[in-house]
Amino acid sequence: MLREQAATVIKPDLARFDLIEPGYAPAFRSPRLDALYRYWLTRRPGALARREDVDPAEIKSLLPYVIIVDISTDPFRIYYRLVGTAVVHFSGMDFTGTYLDELAFDICATEDLRRAYKSVCGTRQPGFGTAFAQITHQSALDVEYLICPLVDDSGKVTQCLVLEDYVAKDGFSAGQLRLARPLGAD
Repeated sequence: MLREQAATVIKPDLARFDLIEPGYAPAFRSPRLDALYRYWLTRRPGALARREDVDPAEIKSLLPYVIIVDISTDPFRIYYRLVGTAVVHFSGMDFTGTYLDELAFDICATEDLRRAYKSVCGTRQPGFGTAFAQITHQSALDVEYLICPLVDDSGKVTQCLVLEDYVAKDGFSAGQLRLARPLGAD
């Protein structure tokens, strides 16, 4: 049985995002992030991967946690082309077909996410983020995410391959949370 609960105390001040420097091997807590990062690195050694280099059959176990976004540059906007079922489950809504600036996230500021995507696109480097949600006074959930740029045939970053994973602390069963909502919704 799924239970839905709104996160009662959010700690957006504990959210962070960093680019991954070339040649650096990050120490992800999530084995799923590690798996996607290693997969992305193998797609086109020495060059950025294209969307057609990503074969969903090769990352089948990760697909529920995968997001694919389209990047618009003028103005800079993020469009959620695909949102995996685990992301939908933990977010409490399916935001496939929605722009980032049409959403409000409880665990980090929408503007912070926009800056993270813009940084990945501008530097052409992947990035790793974490956020912390204090669900009740006794339970907490870490959200880790990886943003990997994808290029078109001209080398322009036009999409990102993203993985979002949820790590419960202290044996907390997260059930279904409501960590995202349409902008302006209560």
